[in-house]
Amino acid sequence: MKDLHSTPFPSHHTSQCDSCVFQQHSLRSPDFSRALVGSQRGYQTYRDLPWDLQKIQQPTIRERHLEPWKIALIVIGTAVAAAITIGLLVYFLAYDQKLFYYSANVKITNIHYRNEFSRQSSGRFRDLSERVERLIDKTFHNSILRKKYIRSRLIRVSPDADGVMAEALLTFWFSSTDSREALREKVERILRKGLKKYTGPLRINVRYSTISSKYTTSLKASSCPFL
Repeated sequence: MKDLHSTPFPSHHTSQCDSCVFQQHSLRSPDFSRALVGSQRGYQTYRDLPWDLQKIQQPTIRERHLEPWKIALIVIGTAVAAAITIGLLVYFLAYDQKLFYYSANVKITNIHYRNEFSRQSSGRFRDLSERVERLIDKTFHNSILRKKYIRSRLIRVSPDADGVMAEALLTFWFSSTDSREALREKVERILRKGLKKYTGPLRINVRYSTISSKYTTSLKASSCPFL
């Protein structure tokens, strides 16, 4: 038997084929020395970094903290804005108001005029003023103007056909921007309605009972004697 190991390759196989080259590469042992040295250098470099940079970098959300002076500025600005708002409300609701005076002429047909009505200190005048003022007070206290109405006062009793005309001064507390004429119409409408419902001893002619505007004054609420 021929020795296969001693059999030479044919002349046409003198150059290494691809399969031989593949076998030679596959039989080589891998050189781990370079990889080991590279890994040691990389690890040493990693060890030399600060500890916080050694961590895996991940996107994080930074919390923003306002500086103390900014917080103080916001608090002061909010307080100033609130104070201005409250001040404006107080001014327009309390100090930007005026006293409105109206004259109420109530015609009474079952009372005849006497000279005693010319004196406010007389008994007849005081008795009539008490009845008229009580009627007017009750009328406006039961109306939508009850928070605006202050008081009424009988100031004059004059003779009139078929009786007397009792003139009372009505005081209201309205905003300075309100229309005096529009308020007069509202006051007259409420007074007429109250006179129609009246069932007391006085006979009142509602048709000839009227309201007229007198004047206004810008007295403050603190100086108003009726409040």
